[in-house]
Amino acid sequence: MALAQSQPEPARPRRITVRSVVLGAATAALLNIYSDYTGMILGSASLVKSQLSMAMLLPFVAWLVINLILKLAWPRMALRGTELLVIYSMSWIVGTVSASGWTTYWGGIVSTPFYYASPENRWEEVLFDILPWWCLPQAAPEIIRTYYEGLPDGASIPWRGWLASLHWWFAVSIALVVAGLCLAVIFQKQWEENERLTFPLAAFPIALTEGFDEPGRVIPGIFRNKLFWVGFFIVFCVFVWNILGYFAISLPRIGIYDGYLTKEVPIARNFPSFYLRILPPVLGLTYMCNLDILFSFWAFRLIAIVKEGVMARTGFNVGLSGQQAEASEILILESHGAFIFLAVWAVWVARGHLRHVLRAAVTGEADDGLVSYRLALVGFIAATIFVFGWFIAVGLSPFLALFHLLLLYAAYFTVAKYTAASGFSYLFPVGVKGGQIVEIFTGTATLTQQNTVALGVINSSAFFGNSRIPAWPALPHHLKLLGNDVRRRWVFWIVLLAFASGFFGSCLFIVHLGYNYAGQNLGLSGFSGSNIRTYDRMVSAIVGADKTVFDPGKIAVWIFGFGQAGLLMLLRNRIPWWPLHPLGLAFQKMSGSRVYAFSIFLTWASKLIILRIGGISLYRRCIPLFFGLVIGYVVGVGVSSIVDFTFFPEEGHSVHGW
Repeated sequence: MALAQSQPEPARPRRITVRSVVLGAATAALLNIYSDYTGMILGSASLVKSQLSMAMLLPFVAWLVINLILKLAWPRMALRGTELLVIYSMSWIVGTVSASGWTTYWGGIVSTPFYYASPENRWEEVLFDILPWWCLPQAAPEIIRTYYEGLPDGASIPWRGWLASLHWWFAVSIALVVAGLCLAVIFQKQWEENERLTFPLAAFPIALTEGFDEPGRVIPGIFRNKLFWVGFFIVFCVFVWNILGYFAISLPRIGIYDGYLTKEVPIARNFPSFYLRILPPVLGLTYMCNLDILFSFWAFRLIAIVKEGVMARTGFNVGLSGQQAEASEILILESHGAFIFLAVWAVWVARGHLRHVLRAAVTGEADDGLVSYRLALVGFIAATIFVFGWFIAVGLSPFLALFHLLLLYAAYFTVAKYTAASGFSYLFPVGVKGGQIVEIFTGTATLTQQNTVALGVINSSAFFGNSRIPAWPALPHHLKLLGNDVRRRWVFWIVLLAFASGFFGSCLFIVHLGYNYAGQNLGLSGFSGSNIRTYDRMVSAIVGADKTVFDPGKIAVWIFGFGQAGLLMLLRNRIPWWPLHPLGLAFQKMSGSRVYAFSIFLTWASKLIILRIGGISLYRRCIPLFFGLVIGYVVGVGVSSIVDFTFFPEEGHSVHGW
């Protein structure tokens, strides 16, 4: 089924330039500023919805258009293929940082306690002696009140009050990025050479940039392919029609790509709905995914609908009296068990490679990686120690800090690997960062007040985003795209530069928006709901009477999910025709599968038909068609945003979301 593995990989250019790194860093900063402005001020699109966000695809496609013009008009000025790949990779590393991906929540949550505290919500009474004020902005009226209500005329932004907060959040975030990068270095050879992951999200930019290195006015072959333009115009023409409708309101809107809530298909009472959501980037980028994984995504989603509906209809629950898990939580527990199996399995199948890594680290044996395995292991350990210490400083006990950190690493590591395997950028970690799982395994009755507040802080979207994970899913692709460059030592440091550019570009702009537009007027949940709920939940957990204890029934469900995934993997490895992959079970309940199961079904059906009709040769010939769908959608979103910015400022039209 791994048909994409046999596809010859195009030759890649061999040199990273200073120009490309500078342009990549600038793009990383500007895309976050643009995404924040579009989402919070224009309201025309929420650009951070997946691991490969529209926020980074838009500038990459813009660079492609600019480079095509340069290649045809001034060939010597055009960027080379590797230079465009550097921009793509650096943009992706910070593609989920902005807006609803992370920094909007950061800007709202860290500043909320002082401004919104009141006798009614009891924050000051319950939380103020426990909160880690050292990582929050200074709680002074001239800093916080003006952030939410706007600066007086002639006043300047009090940046000094934010310096400590920016320092500590950046420090723990860059440590997590270093840990992820070191893990990617350690596992990259295993994933590329031994497991032969397909890396569709790396094949995509390679196809779009291959040919820019040719002398003269030669452009990449994909742009001369008729099927590419068929796919492009199938999608782009819908956007053009709808944009005309902005000005001629009598034109009926074509809603084929509208959000999932408009595509709801109710099943029955107590059963979750199915959504006929069609998203061209999902169709195009998962085309190279193996058929068994595609089938498993949509098949397990249908099974999950039946399971959840039957349990809800019959009132089935699991757990001790007073803390039973209902249908939805049961599926989360089952899915998380399967999810952790995938993490364990990823390490187990790499055991031979990991022995080599350890031997090379101990003996100093030379290797051909970006950095030595010794340095990668030391970097991972050092970064982990720092994050572990940060967790303890926030308020977790050493045991809880270690347990939580293991769950966090398992979540990010598994999503990174299977994003590379599937091309499905809407893979979100089950249990997100693991706080809910920690509480289920330990019970809340055993948690101290400091533990409760620390769990609230770490599992809020202020800490390294939410289900859209910064950097980690991009890192294996970064190494895949640039790891063979003659200046490959640069590849490691490019990651840190890109992340710093995007983080500070977005955070500083969020602070600027708060003071100049008044934070309470800014859109998105980080300033209008999630920030307040974060602290309300902490108070409820501390003063509430509904404490939970260790629950064997819930643990049994988790073990059942782990065992199911193990059985599915065994069958997959022993029976060649076995159609189900445990990945579908692990993500059966998450929003990616829930919203885009129909899009994945369309990709699976299309690929199956193509293979049956024309075999591997027709499959390869159709790749430009599917990539054209992606580019048509991205260009459509970009053109719509430009029209909104020009003609409808602050009253934009929503064109991209769930």
